[in-house]
Amino acid sequence: MLLDETDLYALHRQGRFLAAAFKRPHRVLSTCRINGGLREDLTHIANHQSCEGVAHAARHRSVVGLGPEAGHAAACAEAELPPATTALMSTAANMQCAVVARAAHAELTVQVVATAGVLGNATRAGDPAGWHELPSGSARVERSVTDTPPAEAGSGTIVTLAFVNQPCTPACLVKAATMVTEGKSTAVLDLRMPSLQSPGLATGTGTDQLAIAAPLEDDGTWARHWAGSHNTLGELLGRATHDAVTRCLLLQNGVCPELRRTVCGALGRHGCDEPTLRACAEAELDAESARLFAANLLALVHDPQSAAAAYCLAESVDLARAGILHPEVVREATLNQAALLAATVAVQPERFAEFRERLGARSDTAPGALAALAMVWGFARKWS
Repeated sequence: MLLDETDLYALHRQGRFLAAAFKRPHRVLSTCRINGGLREDLTHIANHQSCEGVAHAARHRSVVGLGPEAGHAAACAEAELPPATTALMSTAANMQCAVVARAAHAELTVQVVATAGVLGNATRAGDPAGWHELPSGSARVERSVTDTPPAEAGSGTIVTLAFVNQPCTPACLVKAATMVTEGKSTAVLDLRMPSLQSPGLATGTGTDQLAIAAPLEDDGTWARHWAGSHNTLGELLGRATHDAVTRCLLLQNGVCPELRRTVCGALGRHGCDEPTLRACAEAELDAESARLFAANLLALVHDPQSAAAAYCLAESVDLARAGILHPEVVREATLNQAALLAATVAVQPERFAEFRERLGARSDTAPGALAALAMVWGFARKWS
């Protein structure tokens, strides 16, 4: 299936593979372990699904067991790609969910081809790592974060192939890589996706990969020297990457802005998830009211005003962690936002002061638990 074609390359999807064949020599910068780094002799750059994201351990072990060189050769043979001149990336994402995004200005055109998944592998730059590379491979390291994603969440990787239609210097491609990375990170941040290795917001996944290609200069052409956010090339790379990754996350994971508009979407990473809300209702309400709360939980957490209040509470916690809010005001700021959440759930904003006083007696509670109390108490007041 031909997905995209220009005078510089042709992009095809066949089965589990997505490959771009160059029509003229390109300068390529990629993260590929085989044929990666900076190259000017490649004929193809490609992406492929090496296994399913969930419960495909045997396949994953067999791929890893081949080793990098043999695994690369086997995958290239399957796709009929030349192994010596192909940079091939690997993911558990479905190639049918690949997105091609385009941005242009004057003579410049950028195309970004992305696959993306974040539900099982989302991380924030600087999170505690789980692995340490050794000459013999990677060894596990003790993690300070004990929570792990559920097995059914699956793997996650964001792979971006970026094509620039004008020549770029090697230094320009390195800078372009930072713009592609920033575009990816802003897409994930805009959706307020949680890191699975810390309470922070994710900036990507632990296995993200990229390749950037631009034609080599020849007679009559000149190489671009810069791709920053102050010039058009940087803008195009960032915008196309953001658009492609955002669309991919909808297709692969069903994640979109509308479905992130929930109380748990805001506060799940701080401990206010659906099981916590149910448990809080059982502890704070009579049995009949707790059952009513649980039966209507989906509607409660999706209420737009409640979600807005929940995101404000989450932002207060994040600002405190970043040091923007100093410790002397954090407790009060969190309490104010929790009281607003309770009054919003109750659909009685005039009771803000009442909820603030009541929640104040529990203000030493962790933010997620305080938010759960606000939800439960607000629901009880709604019907009393």
